[in-house]
Amino acid sequence: MKLRSMKMTPTGARIGLHGAAHATVDAGGAIHVNDWVGDECAWWVAASDRWHDPQQAPSIRQRRIDGTPVIETKLAVPGGDVVHRAFVVADQDGRLVVQMSNESPQPVVVAVSTRGMSTTAAAGGTTPQGIAVPTGVRAFPLAHRSSVTFAWPLHRSRWRKPDSINASLLPAYEQVVHGWAQSCDRASRVTIAHEQLVAARCEVLLATAQDIDDLLHDDAALGVLAIGERVRMGDPAGEWVSQLADAVRRIARKPRESAWSGRALVMAARTLATADEARAASDVSGVWQQLVDDRSLPGEVSGATTGGALGAGVVYAAQAEDQFIRAAQPNQAHVLPMGVPTAWRGVNGEAHGVIASPHHRISLALRWHGENVALLWEVEGPPGLSLLAPFVDANFATTQPQGEALLKVMP
Repeated sequence: MKLRSMKMTPTGARIGLHGAAHATVDAGGAIHVNDWVGDECAWWVAASDRWHDPQQAPSIRQRRIDGTPVIETKLAVPGGDVVHRAFVVADQDGRLVVQMSNESPQPVVVAVSTRGMSTTAAAGGTTPQGIAVPTGVRAFPLAHRSSVTFAWPLHRSRWRKPDSINASLLPAYEQVVHGWAQSCDRASRVTIAHEQLVAARCEVLLATAQDIDDLLHDDAALGVLAIGERVRMGDPAGEWVSQLADAVRRIARKPRESAWSGRALVMAARTLATADEARAASDVSGVWQQLVDDRSLPGEVSGATTGGALGAGVVYAAQAEDQFIRAAQPNQAHVLPMGVPTAWRGVNGEAHGVIASPHHRISLALRWHGENVALLWEVEGPPGLSLLAPFVDANFATTQPQGEALLKVMP
C-alpha cells in the first residue's frame, strides 16, 4: 500500500471564517489553504526594474489590519509599494479573496494562480515572461494607483468545475476588518493595546468546536474561558451547557490545577445564565464562593501553557480585562488588582463592559493627574457591588454604581 505523505502545517497568520481557520498566510504573503492539497496561492510582481518574488524580497512588510484576520503584505517596487491583502468571505461556501493595490506611480504586472479563480481584472491573464512559475499562473496588468480583486473557492472538487462568482460583488477588505472588530468589541472594549486584544479574540473566533473541546480536555479553565469569550462575541450559549457543566466539576475537584480557575468559574456562571440555566448558574456561583472562602483558588494568574494559538488568545483576552478589574467575592471586585503596570503610568485608558463578578459588568476610565490617577466607573448589574483598590490606594472603597475618585497611587 502506498502511503500518502503528510502535508506540513505552514507557519504564519491564520485567516478564515467564524469557527474555522481555513488558511495560513506566510511571511511572504503566500496563502496555504487547508483544503488545497499540494498547492498554494502565491503571487509575483513585475515592476519597471524586474520580477519580484515576495518569498525572497527583503522589502516585505506584513501586518494584521487592526488585529483582524485580514493580512496585509507590502512589497516595495520603484517609487512605492504593491499591497496584497488576503482574507476569507462566506460567499458561495467560502472564498479566499486577495485584493491587490498598486501604490506606485508606474504600472506593474501581478501574477497569480488561475485555478478556479475569478477576478475584477478587465483583461484576461497572459503567460508570465522572464520568470519560472508553477503551471496555471497567469499575469495581469495593474495600472498605477489602481486595484484588482482575485477570488478562489476554499473547497475544490475534482469532479466539477467551480461555480463562477462576480468578484466585484465581494466585500472590500475594510468591510471585513470592520466585521471582525465589531464582533470582538461585543465582548468588551479595552483601549490600551486594543489591536492586540482584537487579534487575540480573533484567534478565539477562528477556533473550531473541536479546537475548544481539545482545550477543555487539556485545561478545563482555559476551555471555559474560550467558551465564555465566544458567547460574549455572539455564539449561542445553549450549545455549550454540557461542556461547561463537566468543566466546572473538574475545576471544583482541582481548583489549583489552573491559574485561571477563579475567572473560569465566574465566566461559567455568566455563560450559563445567558443560556437561561439560572439554577446551574447559581450553583456555579456557589462553588466559586466556597472556593474563595476556603482560599482554594490560585492567587496569581499567568500565561497559557496549552492550547497553542487558541490558548494564548484566551489568556491574552482574560489578562486584558483582569488588569482592570478582578472578581474577589460575590459582591466585591478589585480595581487594578495587579497595581498600575509601569507601561500604564501617565497613559489614559478605558475598559468598557469588562467582567466584575458573576452578575456584574463594569466600565472604567483612567485619567492621570501627575503621579495619581482619577478613576471613573459605571457598574452594570444589581446594586451592592463593592469596589476596592487594595493594590493601588487602600483608602478607596465604594458601593456606588457610578462615580469618580482620585486614587493616590502607591509607589
